Amino acid sequence: MTQTHTDDTPTVLLVDDEAALADSLALWLERRYRVRVAYSGREALQAFDDDVDLVFLDRNLPGLSGESVLEELRRRVDPSSFGVVMLSASPGDELTALPVDDVLTKPVTKRDVFDAAARLVGDAPEAKLE
Repeated sequence: MTQTHTDDTPTVLLVDDEAALADSLALWLERRYRVRVAYSGREALQAFDDDVDLVFLDRNLPGLSGESVLEELRRRVDPSSFGVVMLSASPGDELTALPVDDVLTKPVTKRDVFDAAARLVGDAPEAKLE
């Protein structure tokens, strides 16, 4: 079965070094969104382009941190052109100071992820299965 997306289907970039989590999120989201997955900050910077509408970004990435990735993405393009949901293992007040649209504390639920995506990029039509 192949997912069919229209040209206006939002593109989501998932960035998490926990491959199992990133892959699970991708499986959930790919029914409604175009999905790209990156397992490191450097991969995230390579996978990001003007087509990305929403980034789910792990804060604690090894090497290039989620905050560093966020800073670079915001430098590259107009920050209002894409949304960012920071994923963090521990909630904290310092996260509210980050220039992000939402913060989700791990472990995240399917509902958390879809609610955040719907709030930030709209609820994409259910993909048709062929």
